[in-house]
Amino acid sequence: MLRNSALVLSFVTAIACGDSLASDDVPVAETKVAAAAPAVVAPAKNPAAAPTAGAVTGTIKAKGDMPAPEAVDISSDPVCAGMHEGGLSHSTVRGENGGLADVFVQLTGVPDERYKAPDEAVELDQVGCEYVPHVFGVMKKQDIKIINSDDTLHNIHPTPSVNREFNVGMPNKGMEITKSFKKAEDAITFKCDVHTWMKAYCFVMEHPYFGTTDASGAFRIDTSDLPDGEYGVKMWHESLGSKEGKVKVEGGAATFEMTWEL
Repeated sequence: MLRNSALVLSFVTAIACGDSLASDDVPVAETKVAAAAPAVVAPAKNPAAAPTAGAVTGTIKAKGDMPAPEAVDISSDPVCAGMHEGGLSHSTVRGENGGLADVFVQLTGVPDERYKAPDEAVELDQVGCEYVPHVFGVMKKQDIKIINSDDTLHNIHPTPSVNREFNVGMPNKGMEITKSFKKAEDAITFKCDVHTWMKAYCFVMEHPYFGTTDASGAFRIDTSDLPDGEYGVKMWHESLGSKEGKVKVEGGAATFEMTWEL
């Protein structure tokens, strides 16, 4: 009986030793592959709260009697007069089909971060003896490429309150200069001292969440990297003043509509 037990013990011991030797013979690469199996990652509980690419879009409309356009005397410069044979007129309220043009729209209450200015410059053209665009925005330290597309003398003369003023003559067609502003400021007036009817308005922003309505009153604000949530909407028009509203960004996008009573 004792002899049989000893034989069984020797047999078990031999199997155990054989298994140990077999495991030592397993290739290292196979062992690593087995250890590196990817872990299962649970989905985010609230994916809508994460920054998502999208936009706030909408339309600003005007309701009421639109003021009649006013004729502009451009006879002081034959070049300007020659480009507007039927005359030039301005309306204090610009728009088409009820849409309100040249409204600067910005989001408020956005995350308080240090936003980097885009490398791409914003263009401000002097064409047809007018500034184009009439209302625009840039970020602090973002370049503004100013162009003279007219064959006549213009001078670019912004009159800021907190930024540095400059006044540069641009006598030649095709001439370009580049400028920027270092501090945030609303509605800096650009004027041409040679042609007093020429005006433009520039907003210098801390963040990139802004836009300007087109001739139909439509606007688009890129909301890339903006977390979902409720934000303020601040609107400015050169003759109608300011208005405010709210918008809720969900899934990186939202729609905002507003009617401005004249």
